[in-house]
Amino acid sequence: MIFYGVLFTVLVASGVNIQYYINSHVPDGCERIHNEFIAKQTTNFTYADVTDCYKSFPLDKDVASKTIDTLTGLMGGFYSFLDKAKESPQPGFDFKAMDLIAELDLFRNKSYTTLYDFTIDVEHLFNDLKDAHTNFGSICFTTFAFYTNMTFYSVVNDGEQKIKVFSDTIDRSNIDCEVTHIDGQKAFQVISEYAKNSVYASRDLGVRFNIALDFTYTVTSFAVRYEIPKKPDITYTLKCNNSNEFDVKRNWVAFSSRTFLNKFNDSKSYFDNFCNPIKGNRQLISTNYKFQEITNIFNSANNLLIEQDQSITRIAVVDNFVGFYQMDDFGVIKILTEHPTVLSNAILDSVIAGFKRLANTGVKKVVLDLSDNLGGYLSIIIFFNLLLFPNTYPSFDFDIRISEQMRLAITEQFKRATKSNIFDMKGYVNAKTYANFTSANDFFGNNVYTRGGVIGNYSNKHTLMNDSINEISQYIQNLTTPVTWKPENYIILTNGLCGSACAFIAQHAVEFNNVTTVAVGGIASNISLSYSSFPGGSVINSTQMFDSLGKLGLLSNNLMPKPLPLTGMSLTFPINEVYSKMNPDEILEFAFKPANFRLFYDEKNIRNITILWSQAAALIGSNR
Repeated sequence: MIFYGVLFTVLVASGVNIQYYINSHVPDGCERIHNEFIAKQTTNFTYADVTDCYKSFPLDKDVASKTIDTLTGLMGGFYSFLDKAKESPQPGFDFKAMDLIAELDLFRNKSYTTLYDFTIDVEHLFNDLKDAHTNFGSICFTTFAFYTNMTFYSVVNDGEQKIKVFSDTIDRSNIDCEVTHIDGQKAFQVISEYAKNSVYASRDLGVRFNIALDFTYTVTSFAVRYEIPKKPDITYTLKCNNSNEFDVKRNWVAFSSRTFLNKFNDSKSYFDNFCNPIKGNRQLISTNYKFQEITNIFNSANNLLIEQDQSITRIAVVDNFVGFYQMDDFGVIKILTEHPTVLSNAILDSVIAGFKRLANTGVKKVVLDLSDNLGGYLSIIIFFNLLLFPNTYPSFDFDIRISEQMRLAITEQFKRATKSNIFDMKGYVNAKTYANFTSANDFFGNNVYTRGGVIGNYSNKHTLMNDSINEISQYIQNLTTPVTWKPENYIILTNGLCGSACAFIAQHAVEFNNVTTVAVGGIASNISLSYSSFPGGSVINSTQMFDSLGKLGLLSNNLMPKPLPLTGMSLTFPINEVYSKMNPDEILEFAFKPANFRLFYDEKNIRNITILWSQAAALIGSNR
């Protein structure tokens, strides 16, 4: 006791923060974070504390083995692109052809010390598919994000592509300075390699380069990351206004949401609430690993209307969903998402009213801005396709890889007709005859294709029931007459991050209506850039899969995979394929779709989106 009393007196006398001293000597990183949060009400934490927290959970070999069993069973039995993924990419794409089951099996012989290292390694394997619909992860290791208060953009000056500082919340004088090197290596090369290896939301490397620099899409951006960076700091070499180069060293700072921080006080409670939460607490888990606080922080720097041209007229903005604007002699429709926070008739009525008000301005040209759009609901796809192009069929054709597991599940669903089941095909009709499927065998057909060197069975092609389409079409017609713009009056503007439902809308506009497209950014040395990414098909997660199998009484069937051993883990993947209408044998997910035109970011249009809108509008009617 005398020793501690003396130590206390010395610390006080020397002006040391006693709470900091005590906290720094707590061996449990999760507990140190909790103590800091309670004492200071901060949401920012050190690299060391979060690393220690994440790596405080030793790997149980049984958990690892069961995880690989489940992933192998799910992907082998239900992943639509299992064999297609073994094929080399089309020219224009950049990804690793992969035998996913064989790669997963290799994990059985690997040794890991921590659950974090195992989880991240498996996550990387799925990321190598370069499909944002297909990913594995755990909420356990996505509760914190790392950043250095600095974000970036890329320009092409005198034929050379450069990296520049977009924002710096610590030192604003660094904004627009060139970043020549990152940790001693050329900055452009570092970002390019990061895009190639760490970004997964497109098979087009140029789109992944855009995503790496896009801090509004924080899952895999260079500036804001969920995965622990390789070291606690990073050094940027800057050059400002042709001055001498100088180094800026920044520590990676981890931040989180108060929602998460209020849920634990040490490693045990952290594990129980995030890594393996009991059923009653699982509402905390989301298959979307982003949390809103991250987006809010960085969206303020890239707000849609920031530093906008004074000539723009705001016609209507429907929540964080769709915006309508007029500039000079053209209009702009900015679709932010197909997943509105609230989906109701009132919301859709407002969107229709926005279209009508924009049309009433008399503009003859329309820029359809689909950048930074991650998709959403199938019903919204049909809604927009019918609203924009009422005279064309609003959907594509689908099929499903028929494995033993898929055959059994769909057969049982036809027998039992359970509600809200992912194996329910009653919403589809035969793509050739538009007739309802009368039985499982009627749905399966007898279609055999060779993909990735593997001969496999696939269902009959199917499409949406006319009843579903007619319902949406009638709803639109009851509220307004069709817009008068023709396909040649539109141009689609994207940075390539137009995924899932957004890709469906963009590719429908191009294939069915020959709408012109323009893509912005990417790697300048690559001639073309995709205007959309991961069209994918119906995407499900592992929770939905096991819920549906449970309703069919198939969870104990030997053919079926068992649930993941930790409830914090999740897997998402598509279970059907989407086919081109123009080329009926072409699967859209693996087809390179370059834009007709190309723009690049510069120091002005990166901050003022209205300049990009004007540049895109000027291309309407141009020869491709």
